Formats: sequence, structure tokens, C-alpha cells
Amino acid sequence: MQNLERAPLNPSLRDDRSWAIQWLTDAPDVSVTVCADLIVGVSEKTYAHAPEITVQYMLAMAAFLIENPSKSNDPDAQQLAGIESALNAYRAMRAAQPDDKSPGLEKLFGMQRQGELPDFVRKAYLRCSAKKR
Repeated sequence: MQNLERAPLNPSLRDDRSWAIQWLTDAPDVSVTVCADLIVGVSEKTYAHAPEITVQYMLAMAAFLIENPSKSNDPDAQQLAGIESALNAYRAMRAAQPDDKSPGLEKLFGMQRQGELPDFVRKAYLRCSAKKR
């Protein structure tokens, strides 16, 4: 998982990413909730690497749950772990391809720098949860 975060565009890691997605899909005791409001503005139409970002977000939440079983009832912590990992992957992508930017992820970077990311995550996840009811 950490290799995917550090070098998300490395072609040799495609099989690892596929394996991890399949593992998460099949795992009976680990599940994550994707909240599209959190990865606002990150779509394949606006950012070519949106799939890698989305997968990193999902895998990081799963890793967080495995590493922190006591937080299984703390969706805010799970979502924050996912978004922070996705931002780390995006940062690595930007280092490799400086001109390839996502306005949505840039906005999240700004929130992270300002210390506003945890509050944004909490509010966005509340919106997602409300939509599912």
C-alpha cells in the first residue's frame, strides 16, 4: 500500500493495485465507504489519474481499519486516513508530472495546509451519510 502511495504512476505496481482492489472486494471483514463528496472534482473527465487517486483513498481506509481495529466505528478517522493517503499519492504524481494538476485535489491541499481538512472530511461524510438514508 505504501508503495502505491509513494509511486502511484509506477507501471510495475499496476498488478499490486489490481490485487489490492480484488482483496478489498473479497474481504469479508473489511469494508470501506467511498464518499464522492470528499474527492470533489476528481473525475476521469477532469483528471487523468482519478482512478489511482480513488483506489488509493479506498485502500488507505482499509489499511487504517486493519491497523486500528478500535477505530472501526470512527468513520471520520477512516475517511481522513483515506484522503490524506490520496493526497500523498497526488503529491507524488505532481512530483513526477508537475503540470498535471487536479483543481479539486489542489483545493484539498489548501485545506490540509490550513488545518481545515479534518473538519471538511467530517462535514462531507455527514452529507454522504445523509444521502444514503
